[in-house]
Amino acid sequence: MIPAIAAPLLMLTSSSSLGVKPPPQSCDTFVVVAAEGDKLPTIFGKNSDRPNTETHEVVRFPAAEHPPGAKLRCQYIEIPQVAKTHAVVLSRPAWLWGAEMGANEHGVCCGNEAVFSRESGAADDGVDRLLGMDIVRLVLERATTAKEALEVAAGLMETHGQGGNCEDGGRWSYENGFLFADPKEAFVLETSGVHWWASERIGPGKRRNISNGISIRKPHSMHPKLLEHATAKGYWKGDAKDFDWKVAMLGGRSSADELEPEGRELAGKQWLEELAGEGKAFTWREMAKILRDTDSGICMTGGFESTGSQISTLPAGGLHVHSFTANSDTSIGCFKPFSFGPGGAVGTGGTTRPVWEAYRKAGKSKVRGLQADLRKMEEELAAEAAAAKCSPDTFDAAVQAELALVTK
Repeated sequence: MIPAIAAPLLMLTSSSSLGVKPPPQSCDTFVVVAAEGDKLPTIFGKNSDRPNTETHEVVRFPAAEHPPGAKLRCQYIEIPQVAKTHAVVLSRPAWLWGAEMGANEHGVCCGNEAVFSRESGAADDGVDRLLGMDIVRLVLERATTAKEALEVAAGLMETHGQGGNCEDGGRWSYENGFLFADPKEAFVLETSGVHWWASERIGPGKRRNISNGISIRKPHSMHPKLLEHATAKGYWKGDAKDFDWKVAMLGGRSSADELEPEGRELAGKQWLEELAGEGKAFTWREMAKILRDTDSGICMTGGFESTGSQISTLPAGGLHVHSFTANSDTSIGCFKPFSFGPGGAVGTGGTTRPVWEAYRKAGKSKVRGLQADLRKMEEELAAEAAAAKCSPDTFDAAVQAELALVTK
């Protein structure tokens, strides 16, 4: 059992008496990459922690072809469109073009986190660029592997940069961390300022989690001019071969203890060590247990809450299953499976807003009383998915069944 984290969870929109925003304290993303030759699949999971009044929804978009010279309007800016975009399923705040997390027809999954660095002010300068949530959708629409996802995201950072309001009706801007996964490997990408980035590869048999802080130490790859920039700014004074992304870009911390994971990031790391260690069979159930951990704050409640969650099961061969809560209470609600149909078909279902809003209207007391029924539904749906009986229609029917249960 992972102990509760004693450190307070700060609201992202609050300010200290000095007028400085505290570090972001929301969202957690996890991956356990299958070992080579392992019969168990890679498992990806994420909680999206957002203001508790912000409606979350799951939506799908089919693959599409686009004419030469086509432009694409993201949340705030327009960028060149690519010739072909892949089919995607996205979980997002309903007011956004982009997404907090999602998957595509090729088995690529992605989630993002708010992070902070010593160059946060550069990205929070009032200039509209790409949001991290724009990058999540763009990556899923353009990449066929986790490595391609990393390359797409890095290219977008270098070409367009990040910046802009991330809260509906508010003024909340942040830098981003990302986790990209496919059945064979995963990558963490962390950003600083407008354009800087560094990455870390998670290979077969490895596990990783990210929360709301800079976590990469020795980058697998990075912005081609990052070392030059960090050296010129005085962020890094050591040898190039020893470059430490966290030391350089976080700033203000130097001791070994100060650089170790803490808070929810530490709790997530401990969960993975306990449940996905050597000889352990890690499945979607273990990932659900982690995402429902309210004691550590991984499953957040209060002014900021876990308003949407995703678990993806990614076998090297066979059906990829992406399960979403699509409701406003991860600790209680049902994970409902979605799989792309033949040729990447996404089905005809629309937004899941009604079930999210039904949870809010019913209230936590009533929903808690339905927990046994919701868990039974979840297990029955998981059995269907395990038998490769999962499609867009499976997800749509499950959403309607949950809606009927919560509103009766």
